[in-house]
Amino acid sequence: MNENDFDKKNIILLTVDCLRADHLGCMGNKKNVTPNIDALGKNGVIFKNTITNGFDTQHSIPSFLTSNLPPFNERLGPTIAEVLKKHGYKTAAFNPNPIILTNHDGINLGDLNLKRGFDTYEVMISKKRRFGIIKENLKRTPQFMLIKYLKKDGKLFNTFYLLFDKSVKLWPFLFSAKYNKYLPNAEKLNRYAIEWINNNNGNKFFLWIHYMDVHAPYVSRYYPDKKEMMYIITKYIDFAYKLTNEEIQKLDEFYNDQIKYTDKAIGSFFRTLKETGIFENSIIILSADHGDAFGEHGTLGHGGKGVFPEQLYDELLRVPLIIHGVGKKVIEKQVELLDLAPTICELLKISIPNEFDGVSLFSSKNKGVISQSKHLLSYRTGDYKLIINKSGDEKYELYDLKKDPKEMTNIYKIKNEISKKMEEDMINTLKSYKMKNEKTRIKKKIDRLSKEGKIFGK
Repeated sequence: MNENDFDKKNIILLTVDCLRADHLGCMGNKKNVTPNIDALGKNGVIFKNTITNGFDTQHSIPSFLTSNLPPFNERLGPTIAEVLKKHGYKTAAFNPNPIILTNHDGINLGDLNLKRGFDTYEVMISKKRRFGIIKENLKRTPQFMLIKYLKKDGKLFNTFYLLFDKSVKLWPFLFSAKYNKYLPNAEKLNRYAIEWINNNNGNKFFLWIHYMDVHAPYVSRYYPDKKEMMYIITKYIDFAYKLTNEEIQKLDEFYNDQIKYTDKAIGSFFRTLKETGIFENSIIILSADHGDAFGEHGTLGHGGKGVFPEQLYDELLRVPLIIHGVGKKVIEKQVELLDLAPTICELLKISIPNEFDGVSLFSSKNKGVISQSKHLLSYRTGDYKLIINKSGDEKYELYDLKKDPKEMTNIYKIKNEISKKMEEDMINTLKSYKMKNEKTRIKKKIDRLSKEGKIFGK
């Protein structure tokens, strides 16, 4: 890489909510739904094994904005936007996912104020749109009550469910969930971002766009049978555990269609950048906060929402990562999104803040990756993955990723020596992060549990 001019370039970060790595052509998918993203990778650096540090948005996005491990119960280090703003960059974010600006699921993201450092931060959800989302939730109240107060296997529940199911099949557009129409689509995000660039007066900038079109409920713009699609999507939102295998495959088709739409919008955005000369004068990074599950381990979506258990398998943790404008290369070694902010600093010849836990993605260092949900923690190397329950009350899992890449055979008890080594390495990794930031709750908890012998079945 020729680093002489990197510090003169803009930084454009594109993240696609819920985009799995294995659904991209440049990552091996044969369905040709991502030609524009694939072209970006062909002329850039592709990281083939990128792991996110959280299974959902509220665990993942703060980790790559601050290069700190989740969970986040207090303000941690600076955001990458703060760092770049101090070095003369104009900064903007267009992210219609409001969840990272609020306190959610026990994580005080609102207190973290992830808007720190952004001159412009647009959620782009008007009061009218917010009311629409609230209205959708109210419309779903009968279904929520049915699930909560009636036994799922009871006769009364089954009677009501069959009545509901037949009604949705007959009139899916009456019952369908229309959450997607209240979120700005990729094309609208692009228009706002381009307008901001045009008004930037030629200043160096850091621009972050977070696309939401691939997020559930996966309302496909291309699927021909709209009635069937809305029936399956409504069933997914209200009674996901009732979906058949065939319906889950259809859901994956809708998901692929939304990836195709987002890729098309990204291609249009790139063409506009090329017309104005911005493209060649920018480092463009494309990634995702996490993936989504389609029944691989008995979970749909992110899991962890009451209906399905939390999970830390690769369908959720393995995400795409492409950096364009710094040369052409394919990097096979495992990396993590925690290293994204330090990498941006290194490319721009900016000192990496002491508060950052990560290192440069281009470092020769091989390291294990910590990922978390609310109750689970995983430690992944290039060869194995260890998954534990932070309460110490559930079974532990170990997978041989070389022989068993789909994580189907738990060898935790069979490979005792490897399990023990992975446990020790995970604790040492957490302790190394703890030395940088002693206020992170999870690091203290894991350290305490390990000393008290309440973890790993000791």
